[in-house]
Amino acid sequence: MLNFSDLKIRTKRPDLMHRLVNIAVASFFSFYIYGIIARLATGTCVTLSIALLFRNTSITLVFLLRRPSKLTSRNVGDWIAAISGTFITYLYTSSAKPIYPYIMPTAYIVMILTAFLSTICIINLGRSFGIVPANRGVKTELLYGIVRHPLYSLYTIYDLAVISLAFSPHNCYIAILHALFSYLRAKREENILMLDRTYKEYVSKTRYMFLPGVL
Repeated sequence: MLNFSDLKIRTKRPDLMHRLVNIAVASFFSFYIYGIIARLATGTCVTLSIALLFRNTSITLVFLLRRPSKLTSRNVGDWIAAISGTFITYLYTSSAKPIYPYIMPTAYIVMILTAFLSTICIINLGRSFGIVPANRGVKTELLYGIVRHPLYSLYTIYDLAVISLAFSPHNCYIAILHALFSYLRAKREENILMLDRTYKEYVSKTRYMFLPGVL
């Protein structure tokens, strides 16, 4: 059960810490964008690189522009799940081999589509985008009208394509952890968002969290 001592209510204008955090996270993703551009220059996986460039550029921009939260969790477990779920995929290794060579074209198509769809979700969230559980405004349009956490669903599908291309026990372990953290993030975010009447109405209309008719 949610304890109100685990919440922080914000009613003032963005403070210095809010701005510094936004800049720090945006800077991290900017560094990743630089790596994508460098890969593009070599002509490697051009379409996928463009899709990832769009996705990470959108994350960088929304972090620079995002609004301060109305309500933010101060629960340590919430923060661990959110931060781990965000950055654990950087531990994937690319030295492994595909499960079956003929699956490579399909896997690349899945990665490209999920990267572009993730960009749509991020842009849709806009200034409400964040990492730790908080209420920065409820979004119910586009893919969020189908399931409540489409971005996490897309990340998981993307991971499945990744491990099919670079299959190893290590990468499978990272993918399982990422899926687990995504589930925990969604549940912990909803603990806070359910305090908002708008979100309660949204949940009553949008039953499933991740996959229509399944979960």
